[in-house]
Amino acid sequence: MAYDFSSLAEDNQIINCYFMKNIFFIRHGESEANAGLPTSDPTSIALTAKGIEQAKLVSELIDVEPDLVVMSSYIRTQQTAEPFLKKHPGIKTEVWPIHEFDFLSPKECMNTTVEQRKPWVKSFWDQCETDYTHGEDSESFGDFKSRVLASIKRLEDIEEENIIVFAHGHVMRAIWQFFITKDENIDMAYFRDNISRLPVPNTAIFRATFDNGTWATVEPNFNLN
Repeated sequence: MAYDFSSLAEDNQIINCYFMKNIFFIRHGESEANAGLPTSDPTSIALTAKGIEQAKLVSELIDVEPDLVVMSSYIRTQQTAEPFLKKHPGIKTEVWPIHEFDFLSPKECMNTTVEQRKPWVKSFWDQCETDYTHGEDSESFGDFKSRVLASIKRLEDIEEENIIVFAHGHVMRAIWQFFITKDENIDMAYFRDNISRLPVPNTAIFRATFDNGTWATVEPNFNLN
């Protein structure tokens, strides 16, 4: 299962960085959408009170000052990073295009809940067409994958060694699948069929290293065979 900060608290464990290039990918805290509330604009979906508390816990448990903190442009990742950044105001921060895979059109899903969107979600994945877009301001799987691969390449090229990335569930799944398979040609069906096998609860993390041109996953280990 996904590596969860709540289990770290129970075990009194602390996160530290030791590798040449060491990256922690952290999913945002509980959002209004995660809590089942109606939402409209994906960019402005905020954390709930529970999500804010989760973000505070994350900040308390990270016992390292990284060279760089990366966030998406979506407010929920920035709110999750905020308590940690307040502890370390001098840390370099950047906003990258690692926002969530919004495959449904926000305009067509205005003021709906996750439960109400389930039929549209099922239809999208059942079609499984790489270049299909649901409607205005939605993204195809092909465009999503290209965006994620570009971000991985960017992580490889930057000079910073210890990095924390505050991201989203599908983004973390796509990155993990690439690290496991080493295959840039992961198709939509493969991604879809492994969604449930890569659990990414709120504030879950995974850790990876990049050394001598090779990515290695450290924890947790998901078996996709």
